[in-house]
Amino acid sequence: MKISENLSDKEIKQLQKTLYEYFETGYHFEEFLKEYLIKMGLDEVQVTQRSKDGGIDLKAIRKGVGDFSDIDIIHYYVQAKRYKISSKISVNKVRELKGTIPFGYKGMFITTSFFTNDAKSEAINDPSKPVVLINGEALIRSCIDNQIGFVYLPKFSAKEMDSFLKHDSDYVKYKAKNYIEKIITANDIRARIISCPSAIMSKLDGREEVDVIINDDKEFTFSINKGRNYFAKVTECFREYGLLSDDNVITPRKSKWYFDDKMDKVFIYIGKENV
Repeated sequence: MKISENLSDKEIKQLQKTLYEYFETGYHFEEFLKEYLIKMGLDEVQVTQRSKDGGIDLKAIRKGVGDFSDIDIIHYYVQAKRYKISSKISVNKVRELKGTIPFGYKGMFITTSFFTNDAKSEAINDPSKPVVLINGEALIRSCIDNQIGFVYLPKFSAKEMDSFLKHDSDYVKYKAKNYIEKIITANDIRARIISCPSAIMSKLDGREEVDVIINDDKEFTFSINKGRNYFAKVTECFREYGLLSDDNVITPRKSKWYFDDKMDKVFIYIGKENV
């Protein structure tokens, strides 16, 4: 049985109110969702530059499994709304999100409050542009059951939430809001490659190599495979930063990516915690 199933509706609503109050602004809520979506298995999660993305707050992808991981990819446009419990998300908000979704993409709408019945119907009435709705109650239950920001019995813990949001701040020195998060997977390490986020690969047109700075510490030159969206010649880097031991033991790690246009280099920050 999940921990959240032991709680009454009244207790869930109180925790929902507490979670809303924890996030001081909508931007704070978006930064939380970036970490939350990574925890839930999405990849390349990025807080958007709002002036360029028509109100979309985050973008993310979900890769397929095994040999189909680079083929069976789902793209998500994510809308985040930090609303009081008493303020429901209207059908117009869902329509606005659907209006920005390209063909073949999916929408995701996450809020601290609830959705009206019309909004729920709108989310599923067009199979070509489906929208996943996650209300505050579902978000609370997910956080409780995945130990995000809560300590058992459960009790909301601001300290635990801070820890979740800042767990890798000891190695991320670059404070750009527009970095992309992804996991350097066991499959990547085994194949001696690093799958490159598509947003960064798009900036490398026509190149065969790219200079990459790891953890603001050491610079490497990786070769580029544009057809498969990955960097090669990465074995030395894997061994240097603990992803591949001398005995070839594989250790997947979280990473954050950023392309610096002025320096014309890729910055990758590799975490110290095992995935």
